[in-house]
Amino acid sequence: MEFSSFTFILTYDCDFHCSYCYQKKGKEYLDDISLKKSLDFFFPYFSSDCHINFYGGEPLLAFDRIQEAVEQVHDINRTHQKNIGFSLTTNGSRLDENVLAFCDRHRFEVLLSFDGLAQEVYRKKGSFEQLVKLLKKIQEFPGIEFETNSVFTCETVGYLAESARLLIESGVHDVDISLSTLPPWDESSLNRLKEQFSVLRVYLLDYHKKNKHIPVAAFRESPGKKVFGCSAGRDRMALSPEGKLWGCCFFADFYRDTPESEGRFRFCFGDLEDFIKNHKRIYPQVLPHYDLLRMDHFSTPQELCMMCPYVKDCAVCPLDAAMGSSVVGVIPSWVCRMNKITLEQKFLFLEELEKG
Repeated sequence: MEFSSFTFILTYDCDFHCSYCYQKKGKEYLDDISLKKSLDFFFPYFSSDCHINFYGGEPLLAFDRIQEAVEQVHDINRTHQKNIGFSLTTNGSRLDENVLAFCDRHRFEVLLSFDGLAQEVYRKKGSFEQLVKLLKKIQEFPGIEFETNSVFTCETVGYLAESARLLIESGVHDVDISLSTLPPWDESSLNRLKEQFSVLRVYLLDYHKKNKHIPVAAFRESPGKKVFGCSAGRDRMALSPEGKLWGCCFFADFYRDTPESEGRFRFCFGDLEDFIKNHKRIYPQVLPHYDLLRMDHFSTPQELCMMCPYVKDCAVCPLDAAMGSSVVGVIPSWVCRMNKITLEQKFLFLEELEKG
């Protein structure tokens, strides 16, 4: 076992109630004992360069746990001398001066969930202005490396291009765009998506001429062409508030309400206590199920992904797709179309960039 990423799902609780959110909310919080035991056990299995991620719900509702974990990591690392980084995914509601100073001091990567001009369609009213101000505030803390993630649905996709532009012109150097897989996208929504990416492509061409930077991740060149394989379980691990181990945090969400499902038994590494005692048996039993999470093993209702000409360019999160299909490894037809539209616009952008 060797992991370059370990995620603590600190809580299912959240102070936002975004209607498109796939997560099932609850009041469970990861307890101190489980957090400490997991760090003590897994630290020798962390790679020389490892990231510890804090996730939720809204993880800053458990800021005390984050502080405790960071302090423990520094204590343990006096012996191991590994390069440990920290990251945090947050809606920004609790990123006050105190939290920002802490993240700055410990050189956190902060992923800020901010939907741009679509922010208040499904998310908390009044949060748009708060987050616009926060974008400027974060930039006062040079120790924080931050990026944004904006989620667009079939109903809010018309805000995509201008939202990305707003974020970029607010000083965000890394803009992620996510497309909600629920509800299903119809032909009209997919056409709007194509139009929005086309508008954004033109803007980014002009931006790159002036700044020599591509701020939107979806338009960047992928490093080497190879079939995408999910690294869950193999390179990463996640601990849920109930004290169960999963290959990544999305599995904990997907199987949370299905305790008796076959998938849960295939993908869950079990309780932390049991894993610590029996990891030499449990890990090799469960890992082969994660090894199958590759694009050439996936399918759409129409075809096997291995037959698609985009198979070496496409990277669909199997759990994200399963939110729409209910089956891990099956990609809904509209999710396939969304990815093809995104890839086609990226290829056009890179071609135009090369031509100058």
